[in-house]
Amino acid sequence: MLNGPHCASYLPYLQRQESQREQRWARRAGATEVKLRWRAFAVQHCFHVVPGERILELGAGTGLWTENLSRTLRHENPITAVTFSTENAERGRARRIPNVQFITTTNLDDLPDESFDYVVGCRMLCQEQMPELLASIYRLLKPGGQTLFFESNLRFPGRRVWRKLSGMVRNDESPQFAASVDQVAYACSHQGFTHIDIKPYDLLPVWLGEKALRGLQAKTLLIEHAPVAQNFCTDMFVWARKPGPVSRSLPNLATNPALYDSVSVVVPCHNEAPNLHRLVARLLECYGPYIHEIVLVNDNSVDDTIDVAAQLSAEDPRVRLINRSKPNGVGLALRDGYRAATGSYILSMDCDFVEIVSDFRALFDKVAEGYDGAIGSRFSHDSILVNYPFLKLLGNRAVHALIRLFLTYVRDVTNNLKLYRADIFKDMEIESPHFSANLETGLKPLLAGYRLKEVPISWINRTVGMGSSSFDISKVAFDYWRALYRIWRKQREDGGSGPLSSNRAVVQPSVQPGLQPGRRSTAHVVQGE
Repeated sequence: MLNGPHCASYLPYLQRQESQREQRWARRAGATEVKLRWRAFAVQHCFHVVPGERILELGAGTGLWTENLSRTLRHENPITAVTFSTENAERGRARRIPNVQFITTTNLDDLPDESFDYVVGCRMLCQEQMPELLASIYRLLKPGGQTLFFESNLRFPGRRVWRKLSGMVRNDESPQFAASVDQVAYACSHQGFTHIDIKPYDLLPVWLGEKALRGLQAKTLLIEHAPVAQNFCTDMFVWARKPGPVSRSLPNLATNPALYDSVSVVVPCHNEAPNLHRLVARLLECYGPYIHEIVLVNDNSVDDTIDVAAQLSAEDPRVRLINRSKPNGVGLALRDGYRAATGSYILSMDCDFVEIVSDFRALFDKVAEGYDGAIGSRFSHDSILVNYPFLKLLGNRAVHALIRLFLTYVRDVTNNLKLYRADIFKDMEIESPHFSANLETGLKPLLAGYRLKEVPISWINRTVGMGSSSFDISKVAFDYWRALYRIWRKQREDGGSGPLSSNRAVVQPSVQPGLQPGRRSTAHVVQGE
């Protein structure tokens, strides 16, 4: 454990960084507010925070980011906002942010060991005493706890020269820390952290202004993830985990009684034996009152999927197993699963969404508000992608660019995370036998006149223990283009002509083959905030 004298060695750096950062944020308050909101959602989606988990914000200042973070987490998580200025602490308390405690400290050792699930901060980690600070963070985290810091992009070309010149122009005597990404990774690893991920984040500089940031963020997503161009991002995030067993009890997130016992969860399963136990357990733990049934569609797996699914079905009557005969295909599995579902609503999802189950709450909330359905969007302002393959991202964005050009404005309709009224899925003719069925299930209901809401979610690539995905962009790309062409051609035949909507405009109702809308309304997709 780091003692007081060691702790005191890095506190002057933190005090200065907090003060200078607050000054920068104050100069461009509107644009800063936009960026802090994005970072708050990044915390939510990286950690999949659930109510009650404790968060330490290091260098909270006057609470600008604290307020966004607490609001994003619905004020359901206790946040300890540590600042190094009595004046900042008073200004933070004046905000009266629910469930937030502002404290001023000159010694982080005053905080008890292993008392936080997460430690977060902005522009506080990368300073000359970083190893000592990481030691304190490590001590404060519970076993399995995580840390996430947003820092200046250390990969930015010419960064050291730029900081030196800008410091001379401003007569800035702040410490010039010129570590490399490798040095930061080494410092985290040397302290004992695991699962270390350091990624460029956010291409847009704050001086563009609030309006430009909002308008350009989604448009620069592809560049942010391009192998070379991402080095020009203004920031990066440093994400790491403290080893140890995670004692995490997922709370009941089913808070809308109108949806009780109404949802059929349909999950296509091809060689998903490693994920089924966790997936079913998390679904029932978080949304048990909602779940009418979980339909596991075994799509000709060659591993132990059928045995695991059968065991789960024997343990809980709400789990149903459907075994498919050949040929294989995601679209075929979805079609059989939708046909077998008996709930009033159907939640369509993949097995590898097990890590983001807590994010589903927003889908249920939108349906409870009266929408016909909700789509989990990976590409909204408030989403985050972790290790998303660039070629897959390129193909996805190309498909959506054509959708926006010729059909309607959407951000993400190809993700198989959709919660619709059951009749929408059941009455839909799914023509594709493979992955492009996900395009049909997203686009056809929109063009048929249903009100759907896109809500932000995270996307995290499969970890080692989750098995491998059968998705191969080189094999499925043509199927997506063909499915899109079929939908566009049918739209033209039904009287469509060119683009049917702008950002929030109305799409003229038209009925796709085999899709008869139930409760019909003027069609539009409402983007996530």
